[in-house]
Amino acid sequence: MKKVALSVTVLALFGCKIVLSQDADHIAGGHFLKRIEYNMIAQGITEADSRYNLDSKSILERMLFGNINSTVEFILENSPEGDDGILAFRIFRNTGMDSYQLEIMRAPDIKKIHEARDFISTKVNKITFPPELMGMISLEGRELIWGHNREVDRIKYSDDLYKPYRPKSKTFSIKSKFAEKLHDKMAALIDNFKAIGIPPISLDGYEVTFRTIVENEVWSLRIHMPQKNVLMMTNFCRQIIVDADINKPDEMKYIELLEGMDFGSYP
Repeated sequence: MKKVALSVTVLALFGCKIVLSQDADHIAGGHFLKRIEYNMIAQGITEADSRYNLDSKSILERMLFGNINSTVEFILENSPEGDDGILAFRIFRNTGMDSYQLEIMRAPDIKKIHEARDFISTKVNKITFPPELMGMISLEGRELIWGHNREVDRIKYSDDLYKPYRPKSKTFSIKSKFAEKLHDKMAALIDNFKAIGIPPISLDGYEVTFRTIVENEVWSLRIHMPQKNVLMMTNFCRQIIVDADINKPDEMKYIELLEGMDFGSYP
């Protein structure tokens, strides 16, 4: 009797593992970070006065998108297409209007992007030392460190440091139906994303980032070497950029493709 019970338990656990494997978007794949946080940290009188929560944005993301969180943002780093180092786009609403803009960016020279990122890093990251080591630093050295850290606080939310390294972009007016459909699908993708297993140690391959605003929150998913649903959305977003390169974004085609994607619903 005990053997039968044990067999049933093993089969149940095995069956559960199969179901989880089928449901998961990422099985023993590359590292990922899924994050939900507040979108705003200070509400201004006008949108320009408002301060967005940028804590989770990398230096690269600030270089591309500045100091706001857009309705939809997508980045592909180390593009598998070859020469292109960074592919990116964002969708944002026209202020005071029921319409949207699609902004496409390419940064083909990955070496230049990395050099700019490293330089900016020296300006926006604070210098810290363990307390037991601070006494070994001269007063002049400590004052330089404190001055640097005060400057970091001053420029933390400014776009001036990032703007000179922003790639040229192409902008297209798009209809609300496409923008809102893509927003909903991206939110569902992030909300229902599941991963199982242990990630392999790998430094090769590309990385993608999806970010979207949902009510008072900003949702993001950064993932290395995407699989399944995330790979489907990655290829879809890449197609938007390829079409924009030849000035032929096709909103009706995109809506049809999005309607065929089943990522579940949100919230």
